[in-house]
Amino acid sequence: MNLSAHAHSKAGFTLTEIMFVSVILGFISIGLATFMFNSTQGMFWASNKARITNDVRNFTLRISKETLGARTGIVYKSFSTEDRDDLSDQKQSGETGDCLVLVYYDPYPDIDDPLHYTKLVVFFRKPDSDGLSPVYRAEKIFSSPQEIDTSAGNNHFEDFLAHYFADDSDTHPVVLELSRGLADGKLFRNFGNNTFVVNGEILHGNEVKEVTNTYNLTISPRG
Repeated sequence: MNLSAHAHSKAGFTLTEIMFVSVILGFISIGLATFMFNSTQGMFWASNKARITNDVRNFTLRISKETLGARTGIVYKSFSTEDRDDLSDQKQSGETGDCLVLVYYDPYPDIDDPLHYTKLVVFFRKPDSDGLSPVYRAEKIFSSPQEIDTSAGNNHFEDFLAHYFADDSDTHPVVLELSRGLADGKLFRNFGNNTFVVNGEILHGNEVKEVTNTYNLTISPRG
């Protein structure tokens, strides 16, 4: 037997071979890590995109349905008391705000009798320094319709509104998480002729937020 050949056959990998294999394994590891990162990122995006789509659908259906039942709407700068305590606080055609009040009223008790308030619904935001805020919803249903008393002066509706809604937004339910207003930084625009535009975007995620395309909804109370 050739002892030299036998000894050579028992020798391990050469340094060059080990380095070559290490490089190949390194490339494989990088590829796997990239694949896992992209897969995780894709799942994160898809999950939040689905939540956003669902949020947009639920919110737009809700506010559209409730607007159709109202007689009129009023936009204010915000839900803060000082921004809705005077007739002049009502935003006119082309102006924007983060508070939309839907007003429901009907003749009472008969069709030919004076108008009475039957319900108030308020959608509003309280944006932070980045312009982000949930959308809250406040509601007051009158078991006994309330007479519309215009003799109380120009601010009769604002006084009526303040009586039932204090500036306590934290106590009202959230109907849309983390939204940003896009109508001059606000969510609602008075479009005129008792028509309003809801213009915003919704965010989901953590530090890296997934953002929807902007949504633009026109709503009109029945008048």
